[in-house]
Amino acid sequence: MEIKDRPKITIPKTLLEKTLDITTIILFIIGMIYCLQQWMTLPDQIAIHFNMKGEPDGWGGKWGVWLPLVIGLILWIGLSQLEKYPHTYNYLNLNMENAERQYKNARLMINLMKTEISIFFMYISWMIIEFSSADKVTHHNWLPVVIFIIVLFSSIGFFIYRSFKLK
Repeated sequence: MEIKDRPKITIPKTLLEKTLDITTIILFIIGMIYCLQQWMTLPDQIAIHFNMKGEPDGWGGKWGVWLPLVIGLILWIGLSQLEKYPHTYNYLNLNMENAERQYKNARLMINLMKTEISIFFMYISWMIIEFSSADKVTHHNWLPVVIFIIVLFSSIGFFIYRSFKLK
């Protein structure tokens, strides 16, 4: 079915979608409050990038703690806009009978992805703040990245699998 032929259905957000949105907004607020609380304790130069051994390999001003939050918020807003147009996504075997189910499934996938991505960027801000005061960084920073990638792609895989079941 061509994009122009796809039905434009208004589907109210589910309770789960609303809960994920509200939870993410609350987490952003908590992340911003945490950054503000820690601001005065941060040194002027902080580690803003870490290698796979968990050692700082990039330095910058303390404003760098805000960058992951800003990136996460921009992505969250962009994906929230994308959620509004499920008829523009790519689907296999979309027809008038399964359009609403497919749209709900795809929209929930985007909603969950934006929550997972936002939490990851909030974690990066927290990590930068925590490691700015550490004498020696001994934490393996790659583990949360690996976990994030596994969770994100597992979620995507789940929703793709589910889209085949919703024919």
